[in-house]
Amino acid sequence: MERYAESDVGPTTGDEDLVDGLAALSRALVGITARSLAILDVEVALSQYRTLVVLASCGPLRTVDLAAALHVHPSTATRTCDRLIRRDLVARQHGSSDRRVALLTLTGAGKTLVGDVMRHRTQEIRRLVQTVGTEPRTTAELINSLVIAAGEPTEAQWWRHWEQITR
Repeated sequence: MERYAESDVGPTTGDEDLVDGLAALSRALVGITARSLAILDVEVALSQYRTLVVLASCGPLRTVDLAAALHVHPSTATRTCDRLIRRDLVARQHGSSDRRVALLTLTGAGKTLVGDVMRHRTQEIRRLVQTVGTEPRTTAELINSLVIAAGEPTEAQWWRHWEQITR
């Protein structure tokens, strides 16, 4: 099974089981976050939600600093924030000493949304941990157990399916 070229991910270091488990777990966690947004019935894309999370943890920020934190071009951060401002989730405030500087912050509604999604996500993760238990096992085994409990394929299963659909 050719999962990816070594040049895509670098040389192997003997920790493939852990890396594979974490890759699969990341898919599961993104799914949990997406379901949390859907359950709360908000029309916020994952990339927009990520913007809200960065502002919650690092804000207020200038657009250029937000873009750097998100690893996107400043124009992408501006467009995303413009959408979030129209939805009253983010506010743009001009500095009192220098009106040229605008800082982006969460509004009350933005703070509430991030908090609600984080609480729901934490409940789902807690449920997964309770499902798989905490019996002694390797870290990679624990991670794969969480992946399976979340209803996601393991990394090996995912790549086998990838091989099938790309033939």
